[in-house]
Amino acid sequence: MSLEIFLLIVAIVFILLLLACLPVIWQVWKTIKSASVALETINKNLPVILKNVEEITGNIHNSTATVNDEIQTLGAALNRFYSATSGIIGDVRSLSPQAVKGSFVQLISNGLAIVKGVRVFLDVFLGKK
Repeated sequence: MSLEIFLLIVAIVFILLLLACLPVIWQVWKTIKSASVALETINKNLPVILKNVEEITGNIHNSTATVNDEIQTLGAALNRFYSATSGIIGDVRSLSPQAVKGSFVQLISNGLAIVKGVRVFLDVFLGKK
C-alpha cells in the first residue's frame, strides 16, 4: 500500500509540474512559430538584399578604382611639376648669393624707379591725373 501511495504522490507532483510548465511551453511554441515566420521572410528577401549589396560593392569598387587612377594621374603631374620647378629653384638659389653680393638688387630697384618715373611723366605729359 505504501508503494501505491508513493506512486500516486509522484503522479500528482508530475501533473502539477506539467501544469506549471504549460505556460512556458506555450510561450516557447509561440516564439518558435514567430521565429519560423521571420526566418521565412528573411529567406524570401535575402536574394534581393544580397543583389543590392553586390551592386553597392561593385559601385564602391569602381569608385575606388576611379579615384585611384585620378590620384595616380595627379601624382604624375605633380612629380613633373616638382622636377621642373626644382631645377628652376635650384638655379635661383645658386644665383641669389651672387645677386646679393653684386649690384643686381640695386639694378632691379633702379629699374623699377625708372619705370615708375617714366609712367608719372607720361601721365602728366598726356594730361592724365
